[in-house]
Amino acid sequence: MKRFFFIFVAFMMSSAMWAQNVFTVVYATSDDGFVNVRQKPSMKAAVLTKLYEPMHGLGSGILLGKSGNWSKVRVGKFTGWAYSKYVGEQTWYEGNGQPRLVANKVNTPIYTDNLKDGGINVLFATVSKGTIIADTYKEDGAYYMLVTAHDNLYVKKSDVKIVR
Repeated sequence: MKRFFFIFVAFMMSSAMWAQNVFTVVYATSDDGFVNVRQKPSMKAAVLTKLYEPMHGLGSGILLGKSGNWSKVRVGKFTGWAYSKYVGEQTWYEGNGQPRLVANKVNTPIYTDNLKDGGINVLFATVSKGTIIADTYKEDGAYYMLVTAHDNLYVKKSDVKIVR
């Protein structure tokens, strides 16, 4: 019984560490179209910025973690806390396919719009080195295109590595 317990605990710990490398975007689900991002996880804390509803089907922030009823998020240059009740999330790593794209440098940039066809080079977000970005993607010139139902994200091939 002890052996099963220790194996179970080791599995849960490794699963939790693995899940921390998943690239997850967040967006507001409130009726007014945004949720405040606060300096601390408290309704009384100062508001740093706002997290808005999805634009073209994409979230506008990055999920960094959760604590109780609060989600730690990065929106643009701000890192703060949003009330989880009003935060939706989209996970870019599905975990179903092989191989998977992994960020290969610190603050790997991810872009919106079609860069190959001369679209606007809009920085969507950055993710830390080692972050699993996706396992569902297409090659598009010098970029990998992450395909969604509503829009696409792009990451430069030189900024990621493929892990099988």
